[in-house]
Amino acid sequence: MENPAPRADLLSAQLAQSLGRAIVAGRLAVGSSLPTEADLCRQHGASRTAVREALKVLGGKGLVSARPRLGASVRDKQHWSMLDADVLRWMRDAPVDRALLLDLAQLRLAIEPEAASAAAHRRDPQALGNIAAAIEAMEGDPAEALQADIAFHAELLRASGNRFFASQASMVESALSMSIPVTNAAKRVAKADVEAHRIVYLAIRDGDAAAASTHVRAHILESVRLLKDGQA
Repeated sequence: MENPAPRADLLSAQLAQSLGRAIVAGRLAVGSSLPTEADLCRQHGASRTAVREALKVLGGKGLVSARPRLGASVRDKQHWSMLDADVLRWMRDAPVDRALLLDLAQLRLAIEPEAASAAAHRRDPQALGNIAAAIEAMEGDPAEALQADIAFHAELLRASGNRFFASQASMVESALSMSIPVTNAAKRVAKADVEAHRIVYLAIRDGDAAAASTHVRAHILESVRLLKDGQA
């Protein structure tokens, strides 16, 4: 006999993905009630166990709360686990939200300049090679330039040697995958400003921590300016 557990697990995961995307995209608004368990079972062909597990997953990510006899509702965004891998992916797939991009840029300002400074103090040869490779890729095929730009910033965090900075690479990758197309469009260019990245690399290579931090900060602030100009 076929074990029903894998199918139930799959349905639960699919339902969590579907509801999570709807919440992050705003199709299920903050404060709104989710369909009842019975309705979710009927709409998705899932068991109550699968529905409850999906809601438990979303609750763990801070997206929903459930109260007896009142059902589940969408929580305020301040409760969302914004650095959760699924939440980041759902934000990336949602329509562009410039306020969100500015929030992410502010977080990057708090992290990347310090990571660049640490990388310059450390000057790890392998890390420097990874950063240099990302810059080289930026100069190549325009179709690969976006991923190379993202890789540069992720490698910068890893080059710091700080495990907490390095753990934010996925957040920065998601932030840049959303913001770079917007800022490049504002600049009317197809790919990254290679020289703006190269001067960061050279400062790290030369062990100039202050310059590395300053150049990264200026680079992010330019993105902030472009994002704010687009809101006007």
